[in-house]
Amino acid sequence: MGKVASEEFVRLILSSTGEGIYGIDLNGLCTFANPACVRILGFDSVDDLLGQHMHNLVHHTRPDGTPYPEKECRIYQAFRSGKGTHVDDEVMFKKGDVAFPAEYWSFPMEQDGELVGCVLTFVDITDRKKVEADLLESHEFVRLLLDSTGEGIYGVDLQGNCTFANPACAEILGFESVDVLLGKHMHNLVHHTRPNGQPYPVEECRIYKAFVEGKGTNVDDEVMFCADGKAFPAEYWSYPVHKEGELVGCVVTFNDITERNQIEEELRQTEKMAALGKLSAGLAHELNNPAAAAGRAANQLVEGIDALQAAMVGVSAAGVGVEEWQKLDARLRYFRDRAQDPGSLSAVELSDSEDELIDWLEDHDVDKAWETAPALVGAGIGSEDLDALEDIVDASAVPFVVGWLCQALAVNDLARTVVSSSTGISELVGVVKSYSHMDRAPVQDVDIHDGLEDTLKILAHKMRSGVELERDYDRTIPLINTFGSELNQVWTNLIDNAIAAMEGKGTLKVRTYRDDGLAAVEIMDDGPGIPAAIQSKIFDPFFTTKDVGEGTGLGLDVVRRIVTKRCGGSIDLRSRPGETAFTVRVPHGGDEECTTDLNRELDN
Repeated sequence: MGKVASEEFVRLILSSTGEGIYGIDLNGLCTFANPACVRILGFDSVDDLLGQHMHNLVHHTRPDGTPYPEKECRIYQAFRSGKGTHVDDEVMFKKGDVAFPAEYWSFPMEQDGELVGCVLTFVDITDRKKVEADLLESHEFVRLLLDSTGEGIYGVDLQGNCTFANPACAEILGFESVDVLLGKHMHNLVHHTRPNGQPYPVEECRIYKAFVEGKGTNVDDEVMFCADGKAFPAEYWSYPVHKEGELVGCVVTFNDITERNQIEEELRQTEKMAALGKLSAGLAHELNNPAAAAGRAANQLVEGIDALQAAMVGVSAAGVGVEEWQKLDARLRYFRDRAQDPGSLSAVELSDSEDELIDWLEDHDVDKAWETAPALVGAGIGSEDLDALEDIVDASAVPFVVGWLCQALAVNDLARTVVSSSTGISELVGVVKSYSHMDRAPVQDVDIHDGLEDTLKILAHKMRSGVELERDYDRTIPLINTFGSELNQVWTNLIDNAIAAMEGKGTLKVRTYRDDGLAAVEIMDDGPGIPAAIQSKIFDPFFTTKDVGEGTGLGLDVVRRIVTKRCGGSIDLRSRPGETAFTVRVPHGGDEECTTDLNRELDN
């Protein structure tokens, strides 16, 4: 390529480039400039620049507005040091002294080995500076958010080492500053142990599911550890972090939920007291009848024993000897055993039997035959049975023997009433013990049907006025390892609410079934239903559909907390006029492994 061709090629390059380029001599005067230089600086032509002192023309002031002496100008380092320089934090000036941020490169220019000036390449970086400012503002906003939030936030790389942390993280964990955490293995530092005190292997850590599964996770049943080694219950969210499509770590947001757990425990205790009130009311109703019956029978038994002793004296005075007494005693035992199943008589048959006995008793001079006959017929004794007494004692003793026989049967009946009532009371106490899981560990294997039946017995008094109960149980459901007494609290709330919704009249359906590895319990009523507008609020704390003073609004909130947090299950509602159903689903054991380690709840 000839000299002319070479110069033309250089001119072509200078004219085509988008960067501004100009040259200056040792006096700082412009020796050449390309079209882009003219355009960026706002001049009309290259001639406007040639021979001009470029520092005084376009580079005379610093970014802060102070004068920029030529001797300090970094463009001239190409003169002074004989090597290039690169600057991106200064300004240049367009025609009319309009400043713009510029990036420039200045390199010495030699001819025949002698320094003759320098060449300057520059660009207007206004747009870039704006992007950088926006990015800096965005970063500052993110930093402000991280510094201002009350939740602890930290990031870890794929090795589990801390890459950043906000001040709240350091404060909650009890470290002096964020710097103490950077580079530390966070699992080993603050998440190394399970709530039950057992080691927590990092490969099982649910925070790292963000790595393994590539999706976020939310956990509220574990603990984290402060700098002093003290554990606290924590809720955390872990989400994967990607950079240019590649997984680089995860970010963890966490809270100390000590206070929240205390509030939840207080709510549970409040609702337990409400459930205890329902239990007490039900127990009082259920105990009242057998206790009253036992009391009446016991009082009458005292009088009956006195009357029986008097009758025995009368029989003995009538000349009945030891041998006859033995036969009469055997006869009494026979009548007493038969009285347990006297058979059923129609009203007409009963009346005819009483009339026949009255005639027999009057014929044998028995006093108050009209009172004695119904008692004997009720015990299944007829005239032919009394005829047999004449084979044992003299006719003169028969009235005394009949009186003794009636008294003995009456005393026996009263004693049986006391036994039956006492047994009923004992069974109710057993139901209460089973319902409340007294003398048992908090977490145990329970049969949900036992809990449902205990609850139904406790609330039976509320259903007697017109509630029809329908059961549909799947007895093949395995035992559930859970908080038995708290699960009964769930049944109490749901069944009591269903009875109240029906205003004591309607059909209550209790159904159990298997549902994809879960034990499902459905409690349904045919009441008016829950309006669609409030169904989404039904599990909210302090929300109630009952009148003022009738409900705390804690019942269904506590039910939800017990089912979801304590039992690892779920609860849902469907309702329309004539059908409202709450369905509780909890993990069961047996052929399906429970998905929740409930023992970890004991310390929370």
